[in-house]
Amino acid sequence: MKAYLQRLNPVSGDVWYYSIQIQRDLMGRWQVIREWGRSGSPGTVRYVPYDAFFDAQESMRTLVEELSDKGYQVVHSEGPNSKDAAYY
Repeated sequence: MKAYLQRLNPVSGDVWYYSIQIQRDLMGRWQVIREWGRSGSPGTVRYVPYDAFFDAQESMRTLVEELSDKGYQVVHSEGPNSKDAAYY
C-alpha cells in the first residue's frame, strides 16, 4: 500500500510532501515507511515496524487522516481500496 500527499503554501508557493507505504521486511514484519519534506529538498525518512499487516494498515489510515486535517491532500495511492484512499 502506498499514499502520496501534498500541501501547498499559497503565500510562498512551497509544496510539502508526505509519502507513506507499507512493506514487509526480511524478518517477515510489516514496516510503515514515512518520508516527508519540502519538494526539491532531501526528505526525512522513518520506519515503524508492526507484527501484523492490519496494525500497519490502521497506522497508515490514522496518519492519512491526521495529515488531511493539517491540509494535506492525497494525490496518489496504490493498493487495496486505493480508490478510497482520500477517505481514510
